[in-house]
Amino acid sequence: MAAVAVLAHRSQGPKADLVWTGGPEVASLDPGKMTALGDHRVAAALFEGLTVLDAGDLRPRPGVACRWDVSDDRKTYTFHLRPDARWSDGRPVTAEDFAWSWRRVLDPKTAADYAYMLYPIRGAKAYFEAAVKDPAMADFATVGIRVEGPLRLTVELVEPTAYFLDLAAFGTYLPVRRDMIEAYGDRWTFPPNIISNGAYRLTEWQFRSRMRWQKNPYYWNAANVALERIEARVFEHVNTALLAYETGAVDLTTLVPSLARQPLLAASDAGRRRDVLHGEDLGTYFYRFNCTRKPLTDVRVRQALALAISREPIIERATRGGERPATALVPPGMAGYPSVPGLSEDVQKARRLLAEAGHPGGSGIGELAILVNRGLGHVPVAEMIQQQWRERLGLDVRIEQVEWKVFLDMTRKLDYQIARAGWYGDYVDPNTFLDMFVTDGGNNETGWSNAEYDALIAQAARETDPTVRLAVLARAERLLMREVPVVPIYVYTTTMLIRAGLEGVTPNLLNRIDFSRLRWRPRDAGM
Repeated sequence: MAAVAVLAHRSQGPKADLVWTGGPEVASLDPGKMTALGDHRVAAALFEGLTVLDAGDLRPRPGVACRWDVSDDRKTYTFHLRPDARWSDGRPVTAEDFAWSWRRVLDPKTAADYAYMLYPIRGAKAYFEAAVKDPAMADFATVGIRVEGPLRLTVELVEPTAYFLDLAAFGTYLPVRRDMIEAYGDRWTFPPNIISNGAYRLTEWQFRSRMRWQKNPYYWNAANVALERIEARVFEHVNTALLAYETGAVDLTTLVPSLARQPLLAASDAGRRRDVLHGEDLGTYFYRFNCTRKPLTDVRVRQALALAISREPIIERATRGGERPATALVPPGMAGYPSVPGLSEDVQKARRLLAEAGHPGGSGIGELAILVNRGLGHVPVAEMIQQQWRERLGLDVRIEQVEWKVFLDMTRKLDYQIARAGWYGDYVDPNTFLDMFVTDGGNNETGWSNAEYDALIAQAARETDPTVRLAVLARAERLLMREVPVVPIYVYTTTMLIRAGLEGVTPNLLNRIDFSRLRWRPRDAGM
């Protein structure tokens, strides 16, 4: 009865043109602070950067910037903003809005996990580090961001950065309104305080229930945005999301239970269903090890745990999405990037390493805990790994389940031993998977630190030869896989269910949905 009540509940006001669901409650709508894929997906509908990634080919195209100039040495970008770019209250979007937003990300008080995403900009890293030590000594004038008029922003880079236009589309680079943040503090992201510059504006947010978006009439491309109202529903459990779709309560879901995937894919292959969209993502599901807590401070213990995992049974019995087993962190799909071998299953070697570390048969290790967030199929995976470590290494392992926001807080604070994790590429380049594990990286969350690794990531950032650069990144990944602060499990796939007649949902490696391009096919079309 509870599920029926949840599905039947609707927002007050006009019926939404589209109802969709994509995961648990959004943790943050502050572009400078958000980290989760679901948060970025919503932010992309409400905000717009200088560039946007095309949902089809994932290439950067004009966003707030209608065009840009690039210097011959490819280290200076001059962005020309659209004169008709407006915030949702009608105020013009200016170059100063971007400059202030980026400065805010680099302010340590913002606590932006993704602050390092701005480090390709000249002086950004030095400014952040100076502000950590003494804010009074940090001079933003030394950062390569120059406002040269209301509609002109020049950005100077440390070195040529092949993916900088991709970065300009990423959530951390989105503009925010200074006056709203200064007036409302952390409450600025909630209606009616929130003002955004994207295709939609947020009009309602009921925690753990739903969001309502209204088409932004001031959006520069509003004439080509077809859907007036969109409702995003929150379902903590994937089974409820599937039920909502099958009963007509939602029109689009990116949540499909593992037990339902194979029957749905089989029905799709047989032509019995035409509402199933399935494909491989540029993303890896992995486990983090807290390298600051014994016994995980010992690389041999981490290696043993990685070697004792059998991935194929996990995919066949737990995830059931046709995923590809992963022994390296960077997934396929990166042109020119050499495949890096990781730690494949080897139980005998795992036992030897555990004995060499002083724990023959798992003795002396004590209980290990795997931290997962509730729902979304993480427990079945954890249960299989728990069983494998118990049967193969003699370890006592428990599973700790917490709510999503608690999970994020615990991993950020290193308040765990082993934690499930996942990473989707922020852009199509190996660097997006590798640079987060530098020492004290905002998304490292393992406590692992390695000077050689840091140097390799820095070397790759300076390298101008694309082939050499990718080879350096591959060396860094090999080092990461030897040290095992993380253990890859499988490459993500996405299974979506899309109501007949909904157009504009395009499969892509980054699992992006461009809501501004969605529309319903006219009822008489094709009849």
